[in-house]
Amino acid sequence: MHRQVRRAVVDRLTFNPVHVDPDLILRLQKYRQLDTVPQAVKDVARRMAASAEGLVEPQGWIWRGPVNRVDATGHIQIGDAVRFESPTLVRVLEGATDIAVVVLTIGPRLERRSHELMGEEQLVEGLLLDTAGWVAIDALLKDTRRRLAADAKAQGCRLTGRMAPGLAGWGLEQQRALFSAFDGAALSVHLTEACVMIPRKSVSGIYGLVPVTHAG
Repeated sequence: MHRQVRRAVVDRLTFNPVHVDPDLILRLQKYRQLDTVPQAVKDVARRMAASAEGLVEPQGWIWRGPVNRVDATGHIQIGDAVRFESPTLVRVLEGATDIAVVVLTIGPRLERRSHELMGEEQLVEGLLLDTAGWVAIDALLKDTRRRLAADAKAQGCRLTGRMAPGLAGWGLEQQRALFSAFDGAALSVHLTEACVMIPRKSVSGIYGLVPVTHAG
C-alpha cells in the first residue's frame, strides 16, 4: 500500500506541573488494600510523592506525518525516510493514514536523587521515589494521549493504542528507527548502544490516526 508523501513536522510538547499520587506509588508496589499499609510507609510515600513533584522536569517531542507504506511482510514507512519492521505494528496501524511518534521524559534529577537515597541506605525512600518517577511518566503518557485523541477526533479520526519498540514482540533495536524521525531536533533523551533510553524515566511510542470510516 503506497500513499502520497506529505510533509512531516516535529513539535516540542509542554506540560503543566505533574501531580504524583502517593496511593499510586503504593499500588505499584503491590499494596492492594491501602488501609492495611503501615502508617510509616504511607508517610514515606507522601514525602516521596511531594519530592518527586519538585524533581520532575517533564519534556516531550512529537513527530506527526503520514503513513506512506504498510505491507503484509511487516514493513512500514512513515514520512519519506523512516522505516519500521514489525508485523505487530502493521496490525496496530491497520487503516491509519497518519501517525504520531512521541518521546517523553521526566529528566534525570529524580533518578539521581533516588540513587543518592539508596547510597545513604534510605532504601524505602529510594525505592518509593523511583516508583514515583514511573507514576510521573505515566501521567505524561496519559496527558499526551488525551491531546492526541482530541486532535484525532477533530480530524475525523480515532487514535490507536500505543506501540513502542520492546513491546509485543517488536524488537527493542527499532528504537533507533523511531529516534531517527527526530533527526535534527534537540532531544534531551538519547539511546545507549543497547537501545535503552537515557534518562531511564523516559518512554517512546507510536500512535496511528484512523479515519472513522475505517475505524470499524
